[in-house]
Amino acid sequence: MKKRISLSTLILLLIAAILLTAMSSCALADSYFRDENGDLVSGGESAVGGKLEQIINLFKTYSYYEIDEEVLCRAMVSGMGLAINDRYAEYYDAEEFALMTAENQGETQGIGVTVIENAEYKCIEIISVLPNSPALAAGVEPGDLIMYVGGGENKESVPELGYYAALAKLQGVKGTLCEFTVRRGEGYAEEVEFSIMRDTFTSESVMYHVCETNAKVGIIKITQFDLTTPPQFCAAMDALIAQGVEYFLFDVRYNGGGDLASITAVLSFMLNEDDILIKTRDRSGAEVVTKVAEVKYAPNSAYASCNVTKSDIAKYRDKVMGKSAVLANGSTASAAELFTCALMDYGISEIVGTTTYGKGSMQTIFSLEYFGFDGAVKMTTKMYFPPLSDGYDGIGIKPNLEVELDKSLENKNIYKITDAEDNQIQAAIDLIGK
Repeated sequence: MKKRISLSTLILLLIAAILLTAMSSCALADSYFRDENGDLVSGGESAVGGKLEQIINLFKTYSYYEIDEEVLCRAMVSGMGLAINDRYAEYYDAEEFALMTAENQGETQGIGVTVIENAEYKCIEIISVLPNSPALAAGVEPGDLIMYVGGGENKESVPELGYYAALAKLQGVKGTLCEFTVRRGEGYAEEVEFSIMRDTFTSESVMYHVCETNAKVGIIKITQFDLTTPPQFCAAMDALIAQGVEYFLFDVRYNGGGDLASITAVLSFMLNEDDILIKTRDRSGAEVVTKVAEVKYAPNSAYASCNVTKSDIAKYRDKVMGKSAVLANGSTASAAELFTCALMDYGISEIVGTTTYGKGSMQTIFSLEYFGFDGAVKMTTKMYFPPLSDGYDGIGIKPNLEVELDKSLENKNIYKITDAEDNQIQAAIDLIGK
């Protein structure tokens, strides 16, 4: 059962959070940098708090309209963000905070498939089945077309329901049944029914393959930087090297960012010890420089997957130095931009594509558990800068070779664009192979 928070208490709580005098780490939600949540330290009494409490009591006493405290809390945080020009300030209720934390750790609930809308058949097409997922164990295959959701009397046609309504019926929490019917095989003539118990599974943040048009080139697509990314990145590199790949394309197009510990670990595999990873600056102007070094989290920590040993540092440097390129575009943001700029700064990779999004601010998520309440508050706490270049906040990173995606591909799902069709991939191959 959700704990209700008195409005006046919550107002004072948020003020205390904004007046924090200490924090232990920087974090990011959704497409922003995330790290372990900082401990909260109250900023003490506030004269503003007393005034706000009186105003809240005035509303509670005389307002004709009922006060929804959770809705008002969201509005307050949004208003505070606007007042200080922080467009990333946000409040998360307990459920949203738990989901966000789980997703950052790579834990997802469901059956474990990646899907897109199939316009031809007006259905849901499965493009990948995640390892160690309920869907894989049940025999779901990439290329399956989900034509019906539900089972028995509850069976409904996806074309009639519509893509998003049908997709919502596939989603659910651990311990519940997901029922659907697919068509597969030649002409999609074979029909197979599934009844799968939803469970938790590890997400796939890194996908890789040998380039279809050049067997010497390996393509590693990083969809986000979460806590699964460092080990998955290493597995991708090792597998491609074992297959004889000599050149690498790191595809971070549409990568909105992720976790600070994740991105610094991945970069450590390609940079030298003591190379600068990131510089952060708070509002007082105090700067902290983070360099490549060994990192060791507690064995029981979710961040143990981001550990960096002495042998991990620069282990792929010789493989990628001058023989790699980063594919980026206007949806490459935050942590993905740091990845892009760091490899460019150290002369490791060429950058191909279009100018990136341009987000160089860092947000911290403060759990309200310290105060005995559910949920969390996010706000911008620092600006960050790449190792050697100037900051790109509001500007973006300009690629070494600017190549717009061919107009004929603009309306095609990115997962269905072949290597031969992808003119940005072909331009990158030409650039690193010259």
